[in-house]
Amino acid sequence: MNPSILIGEMAQIHGISAQTLRYYDRIDLFKPSYTNEESGYRYYGIEQFAHLESILFLKGMGMPLKEIKNYFQNRGLNSMLELLQKRMDFINNEIVKLSNKKKKIGSILEKVNNYLDKNIMGKCRIQQMPQRDMLFFTFGTSDIYVEHEFGIKKLGMEIKNIDELYLNPFGSVIDKSEIEKGGSSNYKGITMVFENEVPDNVATVPLPEGTYAVMAFAGTYKDIDLYLQEIIKWIKENGWRIIGDALVLIITDKAYSDYEYEYISEIQIPVNK
Repeated sequence: MNPSILIGEMAQIHGISAQTLRYYDRIDLFKPSYTNEESGYRYYGIEQFAHLESILFLKGMGMPLKEIKNYFQNRGLNSMLELLQKRMDFINNEIVKLSNKKKKIGSILEKVNNYLDKNIMGKCRIQQMPQRDMLFFTFGTSDIYVEHEFGIKKLGMEIKNIDELYLNPFGSVIDKSEIEKGGSSNYKGITMVFENEVPDNVATVPLPEGTYAVMAFAGTYKDIDLYLQEIIKWIKENGWRIIGDALVLIITDKAYSDYEYEYISEIQIPVNK
């Protein structure tokens, strides 16, 4: 007769908790094979080792218990291969997603460290930008603070992913005609700029590649007017011509720090000569 193994012993042998085995029993995934009629104790048999090890292997591959349970209801080599292939496809998809997140995190680190390590804050420069994609919503009122906060929520609802909300630069769009007059009160709307992959089912418009006058500054939206006037003056003095709406993109804000002097934004204005 095969040895009878109590739940605590079975758990210890396989490096899991007795609570886990009780849960598997409760959901009919893995149950003791023998009950002593006199004592009422329930026992596992050594012939169940392979069954439990298969469950732990599949669980270690990240498979949901529901899928594992379905597999054991009709277990065979073909169904195992099908299950592993399905998991392989899922993992490959996750690798792509993680790779995109890694790129975006790297971009944030590069930008912030660049601003912290180099004396470029508040200074104008010319930068070539690749083609990007932009999600855009128009503002309903002239109150930039209110529109900005509600706009962020609207962006989040559209992309349906909190990671994308914080891993892509977002900010406001300022009308070209208002820039040329030297002001900034006429905000057109809020935008999120995708520098790499665009999330599925998000309607964007292309942001053409080209030459941009760029300036980063520390502070809040209250400080935009001052720096916008500076970059407009610099553009004119250096013989450039404004050819499109301005972007004011958030690099860091209150989601990153409690200190307003650590908030970083970047003005980007398309120009040519």
